[in-house]
Amino acid sequence: MPKLWPWIYAMLIPVCCHAGYRIVRDAGGMPSGVHWVEVAVAFVAVTIAPLLLVAYGFLHSRKERMRRPSWDRHPFGWWTDTLQPLRVSVVSGLAYAAGAASALPAADEKGRMTFFLLAAIATGMAIGERLVYVVYRGRIG
Repeated sequence: MPKLWPWIYAMLIPVCCHAGYRIVRDAGGMPSGVHWVEVAVAFVAVTIAPLLLVAYGFLHSRKERMRRPSWDRHPFGWWTDTLQPLRVSVVSGLAYAAGAASALPAADEKGRMTFFLLAAIATGMAIGERLVYVVYRGRIG
């Protein structure tokens, strides 16, 4: 039987790109826009969140080491295999932001601010994941 998860992940990326494009394109109909304070708070929160999630994962699973993420495993083990769903979240967030960037030429002010929010979240998650590998480098293998 061929491995199913690489195919699912490969199909998830264009779906996330399309969703990011649609939310920025349709942001003009939102009742209120995104403000810079929200962008900054989101960036800080999602940069710190991976460290907290992995710390809780180590406490909850009582493991000494966590496996590195792989395209061959499912992403449903937040508290036992925290690095796998974290990587899927980072890749999905980056694909979402990339799709949102493609809608920027026709976006209004609300759409541009929505893009900045999505980009801050994706960038914060990617930086947070890198911080996890720096802080827990001896416990990831």
